Formats: sequence, structure tokens, C-alpha cells
Amino acid sequence: MTIDKRSLDRQAADWLREAIIDGRFTSGMKLTEVGLAGEVGLSRSTVRTALQRLCADGLVIQRPYSGWEVAPLSREDANELYTLRHCLEGMAAKLAAQNIDEPGRKALRGALEELKGVSLSEDRRAIAEADLRVHKTICMVAKNKRLATHLELLNQSILIYVMSTNRAMADSTKLINEHQDLVDAIINGDVERSELLAKEHVVNAEAYIIDNLAKAQQKMAS
Repeated sequence: MTIDKRSLDRQAADWLREAIIDGRFTSGMKLTEVGLAGEVGLSRSTVRTALQRLCADGLVIQRPYSGWEVAPLSREDANELYTLRHCLEGMAAKLAAQNIDEPGRKALRGALEELKGVSLSEDRRAIAEADLRVHKTICMVAKNKRLATHLELLNQSILIYVMSTNRAMADSTKLINEHQDLVDAIINGDVERSELLAKEHVVNAEAYIIDNLAKAQQKMAS
């Protein structure tokens, strides 16, 4: 691992975040400051600060007398995340439709074309990130910095669920159609339809995530 000496704790936090998203550090896995410090060649105090950053983001937890571990995936947590996302994405789409301009239309079309380009590939990380970029672009067009900050933080946890349940490898035609309809509504300035489609998209995503988590739990129990 190459660390930027100007910001060791932030670089370490970014590395840990990537390891969690990529599945190298799995849900519920215990993390030790000593082990991580040895792996990345940093001090325990730097690693501790990085873990605290991720704890604040909800990606790791610190248990009393037990130490650090990757935050476990659960239907309850997924429901909380997607309930919040339902509100924020609906608001973002509504504001985007209200504030749409030609640069915004161009940005949305570009993000959608990127998603279409990777949707048939086997690279689930690329699909998931292209999907989120469409939503980030919607948020950019909405022109609300605080909303963008909250969604960016939320999307870190969302991405872990997407990667863990293969949401990115779901029906690509449905995935594209949902995003196409949403982008079209925003580009056309249809405020009510934009908000409705954004919320429906989140509901569909949550249903897929919850169903696959339930199947995984049943498989582990059998």
C-alpha cells in the first residue's frame, strides 16, 4: 500500500473503506489496530484515527472489551439506510427537476450513457459505481450542497450492501429503464414524476437487498 505522507490517517481510512467495499474485510470481521498497522506500515495511533473515521461513517463499530469489527449487514440496518435514502433521493430528484438547465441535462445524459456502457459487463463494482454516479449527478443538478454531503455519506454504506448482495448484477434492462425514466423526467422538468420515480427506484432496490439478505441468512442457518 502506498500512503500519502501528507495525510496518513485519511489515506489509511480510504484504504480501509476500499477493503470493506471490495469484500476483503467482510461483515462482522474483527479488525485489530496491531494487525492493520503491520499490514499498511503505519503506527497504531494513525490506524486508530482511521478506524474512528470509519466508525463515524457507520462502516465499522467498536465493541466494549472486544475491539473493532466491520459493521454487520442486516435487514434492519438496510431498512434504515434505504428509508433515509428514499427521502433524500426523492428530494434530490425534485430539486434537480426544478433547477434543470442545459449543463445539467448534458451531465445527466453523460452519466446515464456511462451506466449503459458498463451494464452488460461482469464488473459489478463498475456497474455499482456507475449507478451511484447517476444519482450523484442528480444531486449535483439539484444544487444543494448539504443534501449532497448527506447522500455521499449514505452511499458509502449503500455500496457495501450493493456489492455484498450482487444488486449490481440484477436485471440490467430493468436497471437501465428505471434510470432512463428518472433522467428523462428530470430533464423534462417534471417535478412530481421525478420525485415519484426516484422513490420507486429506491423501494425496488431495497426490496432486492432485503430479499437477498434473507436468502443469505437462510442459507447460513441451513
